[in-house]
Amino acid sequence: MKIKRRAAALVIALVTLMVVMLIAGTVARSLVGSHRQSRRAGDEVQAQWLAEAALARGLVKLRSQADYSGETWRPEVTPANVGVAEIRVERPADQPARIVVQARYPDDPWQRASVHREAPLAPKEDAP
Repeated sequence: MKIKRRAAALVIALVTLMVVMLIAGTVARSLVGSHRQSRRAGDEVQAQWLAEAALARGLVKLRSQADYSGETWRPEVTPANVGVAEIRVERPADQPARIVVQARYPDDPWQRASVHREAPLAPKEDAP
């Protein structure tokens, strides 16, 4: 009789341990997923800010250099991460000129957020 009780206690202990491990695994998986989602949201916000800053940079450069056609700007957003903004000034013949920005943060081929922005350029007024 004692052996059956010990075996039953062992089975109960193993099943309880397995249930606790499954719960702990589910909680850990949920925390990792939440952390990734939070990081991704932060990267998207950084990419949006980078795109807005790149638009402003392009407008300032265009005001000081009439022949400015764009650049690849790599600002250091944090000490560990660099963003990339490709700035282009497009002057199509049949449409008004515009500045086009493609911003990526961080500069990583696998884990990055990408934002596209465009801003039309005001037509130049002829001087009297």
